[in-house]
Amino acid sequence: MNSLMPLMSRVPYMVLVGNHEAECHSPACQLSRKKRNALGNYTAYNTRFKMPYEESGGTLNMWHSFDHGSIHFTSISSETDYPGAPTNRMTPWVHNGNFGDQLSWIEADLKKANANRASVPWIFVGMSLYSVLNSENDVPNEQTALIQAAFEELIIKYKVDVVVAGHKHYYERDLPVANNEAILDGVSDDYKVYDNPQAPVYILTGGAGQVEGMSKPPTHTASWNAVSDYEHFGYSMLEANRTALVWRYILSSDQSVQDKFVMYKNEQPDSRY
Repeated sequence: MNSLMPLMSRVPYMVLVGNHEAECHSPACQLSRKKRNALGNYTAYNTRFKMPYEESGGTLNMWHSFDHGSIHFTSISSETDYPGAPTNRMTPWVHNGNFGDQLSWIEADLKKANANRASVPWIFVGMSLYSVLNSENDVPNEQTALIQAAFEELIIKYKVDVVVAGHKHYYERDLPVANNEAILDGVSDDYKVYDNPQAPVYILTGGAGQVEGMSKPPTHTASWNAVSDYEHFGYSMLEANRTALVWRYILSSDQSVQDKFVMYKNEQPDSRY
C-alpha cells in the first residue's frame, strides 16, 4: 500500500478483486484465528479500498460499477459467488465467498447500462475469461471454462464492448469473439482496426510491475487471438470518445508502443450483435 500512495494520491485508483485479495495465504495467518478474521475472505481488500458499490447497488468491493466519460465500467468477481467459483483456501477451516447474488446484480447492471447507451455508449467489463494459456483447441479450460459458463451469456446478451482482465502475467488482445469463435465482421486484415465489431473484444493486460516474473508462454495459439506478448513488462492506456477508442500496450522498459488498435462504433446499439 505504501508503494501505491504516490499514485493513489494524485489519480483515481479503481480496483477489482483477484485471487490474491483473499489474503491469509501464509502459515502464520492460516494458523491464527485472529489473523484469519482480520485478513481472510477479502477483509483487508474490502477495508483498504472504497469502490462505488453503494452507488451502483453492488456488494463491497467485490462487484460494483461506475461511469467515466463515455464508458460504463462493470467490475465483477471471478473469485466468488458463481457456480464453480474457486475457494482460494489453503486449509479446510478457511472459508471465502458468500457475498451475495452476483449474477443477478450483473444482469441488472448491464441491462441498465445497455439501455443508457445514448448517454454512455461504451460498456467495459473487468474480469478474466478468454486466454490462450487457459485454452485448448480454442476452448477455455479448467477454471476459465467455469468463468465462461457463468458470465459469457450475459456479456453477449447486453452487447459488452470490451472485457479487460489481469491475473496472468502477460499481454493478449483477442479478436471479437463469442462462444469460442472469432467474429471478423468489421475487422481489418492486420487486426488493427475493429469497425463496429459484432462481438465482445477481450484484452488481458497483466504484465505490469509484478515481481513473480512473466508467465511461461503457451505452446499453442488460438484462432481468436490477435496479438500476444509473453516476454515484456508493460501497461495499457485507453483513450475514448463517443464513437472511437484507441488502446495501446506500452513497454515499461522504453515506453514504446508494443500494440495498438482502434475500435469504432456507431451510436445505434440495437444494430450490433
